[in-house]
Amino acid sequence: MADNKKKRASAKRTVDKWKRKKWFKVIAPKEFDNKELAETPAEKEKTVMGRTIKANLGDLTGERQKRHITVKFKVFEVQGQMAHTQLVEHVVTPGYVIRLVRRRSSKIEAVQTVTTKDGKKMKIKTIALSQKKLDKRQETAIRKGLIDGIEKSAAEKDFSPFIQLVVFGVLASKMFKDLKKIAPLKRVEIARALVLE
Repeated sequence: MADNKKKRASAKRTVDKWKRKKWFKVIAPKEFDNKELAETPAEKEKTVMGRTIKANLGDLTGERQKRHITVKFKVFEVQGQMAHTQLVEHVVTPGYVIRLVRRRSSKIEAVQTVTTKDGKKMKIKTIALSQKKLDKRQETAIRKGLIDGIEKSAAEKDFSPFIQLVVFGVLASKMFKDLKKIAPLKRVEIARALVLE
């Protein structure tokens, strides 16, 4: 009998705890048209702060060709039952990059930390893939071009317009057009962009 009473009391506490929770709508930043990403339960607003959620860029934008990209958002502000987020990471699926790499071709990587015009620090990894094997001089020139292209764009733009160029592939396309003059490239991809706290 005592055990049954304990079980009922425990179940009641669990139900009560859930009843006290409210559902908060997690909203994407304006760069993603303030779309609803998900709903999350919490008793208090402050416990929603800092929560993160991942989304597939293809699903988020309706563009199937971007399904190899994952974007991660973090709640930074809660207004009523709306949890507003900011983008904290953009990642290209490793398997996608592996499929692009071919034998007798070169893969040039550049990893750097940049600061946007409005002072946001980001760590960015960029990859260039060539159509054929390149010599060291060409690889060095392309790596320098990747680093300079990212650094220049970040220095010229505030975080919001810069991250749009990164996430939607505009910056990678621009660098591809510039760098294919050095050597025959197949693709330039920003493989990862991480916002540093």
